[in-house]
Amino acid sequence: MTERLNVEGHEHVYAIGDITDLAEAKMAGNAMQHAEVVAANIIAQLRGERPSSVYRPSPLPFVLLPLGAEGGVGQLPSPEGPIVLPAGSVADYKGRNLFTGRFAELFGVAGEPAPAGV
Repeated sequence: MTERLNVEGHEHVYAIGDITDLAEAKMAGNAMQHAEVVAANIIAQLRGERPSSVYRPSPLPFVLLPLGAEGGVGQLPSPEGPIVLPAGSVADYKGRNLFTGRFAELFGVAGEPAPAGV
């Protein structure tokens, strides 16, 4: 796999999510970042341009684990080191609507707005 997330030797075949051979955890948050890189590269190819979007795994671990609609645990990287998120913040990011607002916005359909920063 290349840094542009296409399969070695196949410039029009890409991999995202669990099928990647990247040195990182298999997590939905990573897969969403993979998808952004791949989408940008496919758009470039459709325009007759050379794909230039690259993916670099974060060297710092992160996790958002919702526990019901109101709780959870989480850790995000920051320049000062890992930040432990309070339960309410994890619920705001993920637990209340499982990012449905983000995808509703992406596809232009009605739904809850995505939380800020997501």
